[in-house]
Amino acid sequence: MTTSAADLLSPATLARIDNYALLAKTAVEGYLSGIHRSLSHGTGGEFFQYRNYTPGDDLKYVDWKVFSRQNKFHTKVFREETNMNVSLVLDASGSLDYNGSRAPWGKWRYAAMIAASLAYLANRQGDNVGLYIYNDQIVEAIEPSRTQGQLQRIFAALARQKPSGSADHRRAWNYLTNHFRRRGLIIFLSDFLDAEKTLPPLLKRLRFAHHDCLAFQVLDPDELDLPFDRSTEFIDRETGRRIDSFPAAVRDDYQREMNDFLERLSQAMSEAQVDFLRLISSESLADALANYLHKRESLR
Repeated sequence: MTTSAADLLSPATLARIDNYALLAKTAVEGYLSGIHRSLSHGTGGEFFQYRNYTPGDDLKYVDWKVFSRQNKFHTKVFREETNMNVSLVLDASGSLDYNGSRAPWGKWRYAAMIAASLAYLANRQGDNVGLYIYNDQIVEAIEPSRTQGQLQRIFAALARQKPSGSADHRRAWNYLTNHFRRRGLIIFLSDFLDAEKTLPPLLKRLRFAHHDCLAFQVLDPDELDLPFDRSTEFIDRETGRRIDSFPAAVRDDYQREMNDFLERLSQAMSEAQVDFLRLISSESLADALANYLHKRESLR
């Protein structure tokens, strides 16, 4: 019995893998085999155009297939490729520490799994990849690199960090914006809760600094529809505040407020010129990988 790419990227399959290195390899290689294409461009450069052969040109760049058809010498011209800096930034505040009954993992695990997969994919493409994690301060800062062991350092950082406390987005992004010297692709993962007014302007600064930004909002399905059917105590994971409520009595108002929040956030991210995708933690990784590849190819 064969395993499809959809099976490899399904929450049920990936939730059983604890090791981030194995998880990332399984997700990325399974996805790439599913779309039947290789994104490894190899060393050197990408083909740009043909030009007429000039005596003294290296014969290894002569296209002999074209010669056999046209009886003329043409030389391949390549456009030099440069490695891009891909920086993964994760919000590790306490609100990410939630796992409802309909998802096999919590929001943090899902975000970290996406980060691990994108780090693996960026490295596979020949890019420099780095990782930054913050809550009320920067707790991990791994500079973008392709040095030996870089992926293992990233996977180890993702494994040891746990979401806690509140997020000081302004403090973190002031540091990060000033820290990113070389133009590159910034990938940000957060739930964006209570930050629809704070984060978009901060991320917009990346555009002014000539960076490209790809942002993923990670939510648990419970946060969309408040499915509980009995009296429930809700605990704010960042402040510890507790509220007793009967969800059925407030569900309609809650869903209306949530939908308004999501619409405001999407609009703000669009105005900030940040590529934005909302992901639900019970869903496959395919959307995250596809969105990354679309952005990466557009930057080429």
